[in-house]
Amino acid sequence: MKRRLIFWLILSLTLPAVAIAQEASPTPAPTIAPVVKVELVSPVDQQPVSGEVVEAFQTTGVDSDFCYQGASESYYQKLIVTDPRSGYTGYPDDFLPGLKRPLPQRVIDKVKRDLPKRFNLTRLEPWDRYEIMALIYQWRGMPNKEIANAYLRATYTMRGLALGDAEREREIRLRKQAIKYFGRAMKSADFPLAELPQLKYLLGDLYRRNGRFGKAITFFDDAAKMKNRPEWLDELIIRQKARAHAYDDT
Repeated sequence: MKRRLIFWLILSLTLPAVAIAQEASPTPAPTIAPVVKVELVSPVDQQPVSGEVVEAFQTTGVDSDFCYQGASESYYQKLIVTDPRSGYTGYPDDFLPGLKRPLPQRVIDKVKRDLPKRFNLTRLEPWDRYEIMALIYQWRGMPNKEIANAYLRATYTMRGLALGDAEREREIRLRKQAIKYFGRAMKSADFPLAELPQLKYLLGDLYRRNGRFGKAITFFDDAAKMKNRPEWLDELIIRQKARAHAYDDT
């Protein structure tokens, strides 16, 4: 059930029911970093695929969009597995034997037909892999919140890198897709009421990072008006709203 917990690592920030390290928590995660090798089977061609499972890791905290600081170059890349033959990408339980239902033939056909046209499968960047996963999730009809999280994590893997203008434009586009699918998830009530303040704050910060300062301020204000918001969120809202007013997209 690791993939099912992924999204809650971002938005289930201080809920008592979650007893694992929180991605959006204002406190650092555990300092141990075991990585377990796993042997999987691709649902596209039924051939073996090697992957890794990250049990825990070290971080100095979280960024304003809930990205673990210092983890983007290792942790986020190792969370997902890519079949080098087809480009099929997902969390370990998107592969066999963890995959609960057979991959529909229409999805297999799109993987084989569309991915080679859109990506250089022999040289995939970490953000390419997360975008591929987001596309496959769309083709599979997965929940909007999981699609959004894939796009968001694509931007996490670009954090702190000296990238050119083309890559920065790509980062903005990927973040725009995350905003789109988080918005859809919110409208379709994919989130419990307890998590809406965090989600609205997150949307505000994503808009701010994309230079949409007016939209960012609107979402920060919406989050601040919610009576069920956690106390620690107030400081983030105030700080990031001030940055939006200052036209700061960093």
